[in-house]
Amino acid sequence: MAESRQTVSETLAGIVERRPVLAPVLNAFAPLLEARSALPEKLSPMIEESGFVLPPWRQERAQQGAPLLAGASLKGLFPLLRKSADVLLPLLEALPGMNGYADALTSFFQNEEMCMRAADTLLTGHETALAEAAEETHLPPAVLLFALEVVVGPVLRALALKYDAPWDERASSWMQGFCPVCGSFPSISYLDKRVFDEKNAFLAGGGGKKHMHCALCGTEWHFRRGACPSCGKEGSGVMEFLRESENSRGERIDWCTKCKSYCPTVDLRECAGTPDMDAMALGMMHMDIVAAQKGLTPLKPSFWNQF
Repeated sequence: MAESRQTVSETLAGIVERRPVLAPVLNAFAPLLEARSALPEKLSPMIEESGFVLPPWRQERAQQGAPLLAGASLKGLFPLLRKSADVLLPLLEALPGMNGYADALTSFFQNEEMCMRAADTLLTGHETALAEAAEETHLPPAVLLFALEVVVGPVLRALALKYDAPWDERASSWMQGFCPVCGSFPSISYLDKRVFDEKNAFLAGGGGKKHMHCALCGTEWHFRRGACPSCGKEGSGVMEFLRESENSRGERIDWCTKCKSYCPTVDLRECAGTPDMDAMALGMMHMDIVAAQKGLTPLKPSFWNQF
């Protein structure tokens, strides 16, 4: 039986206990992360009410590297985005660096046309369109992008939960380093724990299979340990990792020697429990600092890893 995951608060409490210096940042983000974690389940019934049609998983498109929502529109899901914004914006605006943008963000998420157009750009990655939306709303692009990802994320997670992970049904189902659902890059990856069969002590797995965790929709998928999720290069000497010499608790940075991108990683075989991955990604910001000092670029830029 798979081990249940810790809650956001449990994960953050464990990190603070090991690294008290991170407490001010983690405590500031805790209410937002906890509220965002609870939203997908609440939004799920609203999908049927909205009339939104979930696109089917098509194996042939997946083998060509097309995410599930590629080319799709989120039209019809504005009520879910409004619900998400109502819950999360007050918490978002309380964060350091976000004060002063409350009115502009509230107006933005009340404008259905503008909001949905910008939400669709998260699936296409059109930076120009996001920049234009930021200029139109008089918001810094980084602020608008962060707010969009925070608010749209739970809606996409509610959609992703409707699927029974068909991207992991066969080893060749999804071979990309970006998310099979929304196309975003992972904020963190992990190596799974050893598996023991309670009914047969002779059946066990060594663990260590790599999983990527999507920063936006929370989807997780298997990925090759020796390959770079950014540039796709693989083989001997491509992927290296950085970790503390003592008391690392499985925390490390996996980085590519070719393109110099990196992704925080946690080896669950060295952890007492299984953390919430979104909280864990924030809790590894000390490793982001180390990576920045070495001139590495985060696979998924976030509010806390831009130095």
